[in-house]
Amino acid sequence: MNANDEPTTTEMTTEENPMQTDGGTTNSNATSSSGTTRSGRDVRTLLNYAALAVLVLFALVASVQLYTAVGGVIDRWVASEYRIFFRAAFNLVVLLLCVGGISLQLRRLD
Repeated sequence: MNANDEPTTTEMTTEENPMQTDGGTTNSNATSSSGTTRSGRDVRTLLNYAALAVLVLFALVASVQLYTAVGGVIDRWVASEYRIFFRAAFNLVVLLLCVGGISLQLRRLD
């Protein structure tokens, strides 16, 4: 056997094999990874919408319950001529807190 009888191997370059990239990954892997990223963004958006809905629901329930509870406290502790001002101030604070939470969630959704 001489040196010319040895089997030869040829290597394909990335130009000859379009499925292979420099990093050794295939194009199908790159597509699935970008699809996963897009899917992750979709899940994050859905979670933000769900958080927004939960915040709005809790804000409504808490507003009703707090209104009745604070109304009772105001009736008991505040003189009758000042009750309307205390109720208005309380309602304003609850409304501002709810608007702040809702606007925070809407900014996250952008």
